[in-house]
Amino acid sequence: MRRHTKHRVGLAGLAALLLGLGMTPSQATTVRPMTIVDLLGHSHTILAGTVERVADGVDPNGVPYTEVTFKVIDPIKGAAGARHTFRQFGLNEPRTLSDGRVATGGRPEGWPTWHEGEVALVFLYRKARLTGLQTTVGLGYGKLSLGGGMALNGYDNAGLFQGVRVNRTLLTSNEKSMFEKRKGPVDAETLRGFVRRAVAGQWIQKGSIANAKR
Repeated sequence: MRRHTKHRVGLAGLAALLLGLGMTPSQATTVRPMTIVDLLGHSHTILAGTVERVADGVDPNGVPYTEVTFKVIDPIKGAAGARHTFRQFGLNEPRTLSDGRVATGGRPEGWPTWHEGEVALVFLYRKARLTGLQTTVGLGYGKLSLGGGMALNGYDNAGLFQGVRVNRTLLTSNEKSMFEKRKGPVDAETLRGFVRRAVAGQWIQKGSIANAKR
């Protein structure tokens, strides 16, 4: 009778994966607060869409992943085509491999979860060079669920607009009100419009918006 063994990515392997995503191992469980400037500045891909499919698996190198496919509503940056698919580290739940081993590579605490049918605005890091894995900037900070006309991330939007310098002459009246929020949901259309214009106008690169000195 074949003996089942646990199969997981070791700490060294996880550290390498995180570094490939531009993160340190400590950020897997303790993420520093992210502002809208951080989300814009670190994103390789930004889109709004509906989660069409969620599947998980283990790649040939033994790395567990969750694959998320979006039906794109708003391809703000780096998203081409009607659908966008990426793979995030970790499984939805343990699974038995074809050789009888049990893969237990769940997501570390604080990493976003995904559900078919949900609508979200996501800010994604560049894909890791070695694994192709990709996740949201600042983990729970970079996934904003959209529902009821509002946008909210995994940290109640706390600090999203705090300590941010912005050229207020560029903002609409609704955006100015949004920047006064310290936490809680914000109007989804206002946020999406702001993000689109900030990306198209290269506001980060031009210094039109920046973090105040920390």
